[in-house]
Amino acid sequence: IRCKSFATANDPGGVKYFSTKEDTDFNELAWTVGSGALPAGLEEGMEGMHKGGLRRIEVPSTMVFAARKDGSLPVPSEKNKDGKRVFDRLFKTDATLLFEVLVTRIK
Repeated sequence: IRCKSFATANDPGGVKYFSTKEDTDFNELAWTVGSGALPAGLEEGMEGMHKGGLRRIEVPSTMVFAARKDGSLPVPSEKNKDGKRVFDRLFKTDATLLFEVLVTRIK
């Protein structure tokens, strides 16, 4: 699956730490479903999506901490200094993540 994220810092009380536009070379994320490359809650929320599908998926803090522990959270690129600061600070609190995804390709 390939998808784009549309995470924004404009949501009430929210901060953006990762965006495919800023943190990936091709403005997309690509992975195999079930590979463990992304948090289980995000994959679960994307089940049933089709190409062109847009969805906002909330991943609860318990899944966020498990994903951080097993390394399956998307990580900001080195050039995204603000994103790295937010990512490092994010997990000192009860962090629920909100992902906005657009499926661009399914293989």
